[in-house]
Amino acid sequence: MKRTVPQSLRPLLGEIRSNPRLQAGLALIALLFLGWFFLVLGDLREAQVQHLEQARQRYVQVRQLSGQQVWFERASEAEQLARALDAEIPTAASPGLAQASFQGWLKEIVDSQGAPVRLEMHQPTRVETDPGIVRISATIAGGMEPQRTWQMIHRIEASAALVAIPVLTVRSDGSNKTFSLAVQGFYRIPVLDRESGT
Repeated sequence: MKRTVPQSLRPLLGEIRSNPRLQAGLALIALLFLGWFFLVLGDLREAQVQHLEQARQRYVQVRQLSGQQVWFERASEAEQLARALDAEIPTAASPGLAQASFQGWLKEIVDSQGAPVRLEMHQPTRVETDPGIVRISATIAGGMEPQRTWQMIHRIEASAALVAIPVLTVRSDGSNKTFSLAVQGFYRIPVLDRESGT
């Protein structure tokens, strides 16, 4: 079966056939494309080999560690740490009282700075892994020397209750000395414990 070239492509084919330079250029482009294609295939194959090797190494490590006593020791340490953290969570009668307590404590720290510092409180939320515990979140921001900012952060972290600072930004660009930090406090609410059946 003989294939015919579409009428619209005939002038282009004629020009290619009559121009050796154009033929050489197209051949060079085809060779470059083939070379690039094989390089990409080689990179993909190399990445796959590395991935398989890493998986094999992880498997060997797990096999080697599976019979070791260290896992039981780590489980015991993790349990002790969980109990220690649980002991740092204060109790409140309700989420609203927990927020008021946390806000009062943070306000005392913020007011003692003697600088333009803002305190913004957020709604309490239940901790997914333990419905009897609520997370109280707040944002503290303002302008202050970095050294004083770090002193305030150390004061927050020195709390006997469980407190976390998941986000912290400190800028000191000449006269622009600002900071912003998110602070989270955790409170156990017995009523929520009973509601969740724990």
